[in-house]
Amino acid sequence: MLAVTGSPAENYGFPRSSRLIKSADFGVILRTRNAQSFRVHSAYFTAGCLENSELCRVRVGITVGKRNAPLSVDRAIVKRALREAARLRLPELREILASRNCGLDISLRLKTELSSLGASSRSSLKEKLHADAAVLLETVVRRADQRRKAQPAKEGKI
Repeated sequence: MLAVTGSPAENYGFPRSSRLIKSADFGVILRTRNAQSFRVHSAYFTAGCLENSELCRVRVGITVGKRNAPLSVDRAIVKRALREAARLRLPELREILASRNCGLDISLRLKTELSSLGASSRSSLKEKLHADAAVLLETVVRRADQRRKAQPAKEGKI
């Protein structure tokens, strides 16, 4: 089997090192409220973000509770939508964070019940989730970039 180097799939991977695995890591993100953290909301999702000291390291964790998505099939659909959106935005986030000399831990959560989305089929549910996940991650990228641009201004005042 031939491996194609430089393929888009290779550049947009989602390895284990890019994921939040431990529940303690999720807890730190959810509990921390200071200058190194920020939250972003969309219609269906919430992202809690916390800067870390590891250069350009972006880790993403996904949480989908049974309260909001009672069926395991639906939880898997939500996780896939969030994972895909995060995977496509990782290179952009790493580039922004490289200029700040820091990393970012992101916890993505479903905040609304799937029954309230009014999706008539699983395919329409997938479309709504993919669109909202893309909006959420775009907002995370924009906020991280705004924080990067604001940082030198603050350092200059000291």
